[in-house]
Amino acid sequence: MGREDIFDWIGDPPVGEPPAPPPWLLAAWAEHDRLEPALSPPARAAARLEQADRLVEALRELDAEEARLAGERERVLGALTAAVGGASTDPLLRADAAGIAASEVAAALKVSQRTARAQVAEALELTADEWSPVLEAMEAGRLPRRRALAIVAAALPVPARRLAAFAAEALAQACPEDPDRIPSQGALGRRLRRLVEEYAAEPLQIRKREAVARRRVDLEPAADGMCWLTAYLPLEVGAAIDTRLEALARSLQTPNESRGIGQLRLDVFADLLRGPGLSPGASAIRCAPGISSGPAAPEEVPHRELGGARTELLVTVPARTLRGDSDDPGEILGYGPVDADAVRLLAADAATWSRMWVDPEDGTPVALGRRRYTPTLAMRRQLGARDATCRFPGCDVPAAATEADHTAEWADGGTTDLANLALLCREHHRLKSLGRWKLRQLTRADDRPPGPAAGTPPGPATGGRCPSRPHTPLPRPRQPARVRRRRSSPGG
Repeated sequence: MGREDIFDWIGDPPVGEPPAPPPWLLAAWAEHDRLEPALSPPARAAARLEQADRLVEALRELDAEEARLAGERERVLGALTAAVGGASTDPLLRADAAGIAASEVAAALKVSQRTARAQVAEALELTADEWSPVLEAMEAGRLPRRRALAIVAAALPVPARRLAAFAAEALAQACPEDPDRIPSQGALGRRLRRLVEEYAAEPLQIRKREAVARRRVDLEPAADGMCWLTAYLPLEVGAAIDTRLEALARSLQTPNESRGIGQLRLDVFADLLRGPGLSPGASAIRCAPGISSGPAAPEEVPHRELGGARTELLVTVPARTLRGDSDDPGEILGYGPVDADAVRLLAADAATWSRMWVDPEDGTPVALGRRRYTPTLAMRRQLGARDATCRFPGCDVPAAATEADHTAEWADGGTTDLANLALLCREHHRLKSLGRWKLRQLTRADDRPPGPAAGTPPGPATGGRCPSRPHTPLPRPRQPARVRRRRSSPGG
């Protein structure tokens, strides 16, 4: 089994009743219930936050313990394979060792042979010498299994002789010393795809030509009369489809529209593919047959015609690549890197060009300023280039589906300037507006850690929610944003 095989296995989540809370948590709840009636509203709010902080810290400890157990499991599976012949001098026995170990796992854990084989393949990969720093980070509780597998998956184009160097650099990006610099899972994937271009045996253009031959659409039946429809296609095509679906779905949102954005995206997708070619204004998006949009029956749902929905992809590309002097990849912000040929085609079709002067230290766009409530299109593009995704920790909603939030509210005298704007998705924008989280803009006066390498877009904001922890600056050159849990609880 090769490195590709270890990603075929994903454990099913447990099914049934949720587990009982641990005794210490039950005791804390009982003490809280006993004391809360006697507390003043401010003290009650502080007690709630203190309890929330303890629970969040417990989640961090559980995540670290899961990583340690996962690392130990990989060691055990590797040792089992060695014990049944993997360390033998007999080549035939060595060749059969993984299958023998998988049969032992399948019998002991009552899983399929295919699942057991994938577990053994994963363990053999992670216990290899070149991945020893990754496995050690897991055993130390610093690197969860999901991040370790992301590193191994990204390394598929890297030749064996360069795996150790790639592993060291990838590990530094996946679990930096500063916990506030840890990227979300999506941001880590984008960073790893950029990093792999420095170590890959073949450039992205060649690898993509081979991968395009495997493009396909698959349908997998699901429960309740539903299905999953997936497509394997070039990134620039998928990003354009995703952005257009989002724009068309949002153009249909009205006060009388009961469908959510996910439902609207699906209905737009189904209507465009099932019906004849739709030109702007030629048809309307209704619920698909048999799908209720909410309180009203499908035929009674108010609907609007397509048309006027504007889509935009933010693509950065080095000037030398456009001139043909280099094949360095470009990047679709919020999605990932694209090969030089694709980015030149995107540039040829672009309706708008913007020359972007970036900060020489880390490649982030220099801020603009305007005195008006709604950001200009140029400012919105600058925000998209700077933030790439929603700035809330762990959120990877692309810039095109986010909203520009005033850090200092407009009603309180805040200006519409990049120094006072940050991209947030609707849910996190709502939480910030309700006062559940607060956002702070950083300046060069802050003692911030070094930013990303020049020419790469910054990732989403990172940081903790624990109110007792000091602010940790983010890698932004001028006016970055930082999201943090509020100290007070609105409404007492």
